[in-house]
Amino acid sequence: MGAREVDAIKLGLVSAIRPKNVTDRPAFEHRMDPLSEVFGSMGIRDAVYMRVEATAPWGVRYSGDIGLRVRFALVVRGSALLKFKNQRQAIALSSGDVFIFILNDEPFTLVDHARSHVVDYGELRKLEVDRVIHYGGGGSLSTFVAGSFGMSAFEAPLISTILPRYLHLGLEQNRSHAFQSVLDLLAAETAGPGIASSRLISCLYELLFVYAIRAYASSSAAPPKGWLAAMSDNHLSKAIGAMHAGIDRRCSVASLARDARMSRSAFALKFKSVLGQTPLEYLTQWRMYRAGAMIRSNNMSFSEVASAVGYGSESSFSRAFRREMGVAPRGYRRKCALLQSFIAE
Repeated sequence: MGAREVDAIKLGLVSAIRPKNVTDRPAFEHRMDPLSEVFGSMGIRDAVYMRVEATAPWGVRYSGDIGLRVRFALVVRGSALLKFKNQRQAIALSSGDVFIFILNDEPFTLVDHARSHVVDYGELRKLEVDRVIHYGGGGSLSTFVAGSFGMSAFEAPLISTILPRYLHLGLEQNRSHAFQSVLDLLAAETAGPGIASSRLISCLYELLFVYAIRAYASSSAAPPKGWLAAMSDNHLSKAIGAMHAGIDRRCSVASLARDARMSRSAFALKFKSVLGQTPLEYLTQWRMYRAGAMIRSNNMSFSEVASAVGYGSESSFSRAFRREMGVAPRGYRRKCALLQSFIAE
């Protein structure tokens, strides 16, 4: 069975036991902010990287057969043209640029010039020596760090729904000193790997991804609607933070509007406009996510879970859980155990 088929099976199982638009990663810290809960510990796995030293003319074609992973390319020096299969206009990449493919398997080509000869990435891999590929016609040099990593099957569905298919961050585009430091460390570590390089690079991948999302969320390219837009809004983010932090407290639209420092009507209208659901619908989804994480842990009874997420009785919790998740708590626990055993194989 190939990587793509395995990914499809995993995501299919996950979609059957999770609510829409919320993460499934266990997060029990009451004071952790929502962005940290989603991006703070993504369960990066199977991280790989390659450093490419390409001299003009050069060109490479990626066929898109590595499965659902987060892939990225960092331009250390030089430049390149990136073109997708069904896109007329190429995207110009310059030194310092980062391009990230988020859980999509779309084929693309990367060349120094539109007329350069292109070879398949599989052929290029045959030139690899110690994770470095030297390739091209002997002209001007361009250096890239290309890498990818897999993600927890419980997190991938959320990431793919709240983020775009790809991000292109230029050198000066909302780049903090910390973000640039991560890129510099990644370039240095891949240029001269040392002790524990694989572990360090995995950590840098996670930092790169989170900083890139931060930069994207605060840029003009970010969409005006959706979860990231809400988290970038000074008012809505306060209400969402209150929901996440006080999962067991009794909430109303009025109390959440006070958290957001808005009038009740203005808050309800803006929340629905940006997130596409009412505040209480979002709160129910978040509560069921937290309940699902507790159920998966196998350390709590269903009545304890019900109380922890703000329900006065196990029966009322069970009805809400079934409506949101499509399965009763007991069935959810069985399906999660099946998925965990599948992933472990």
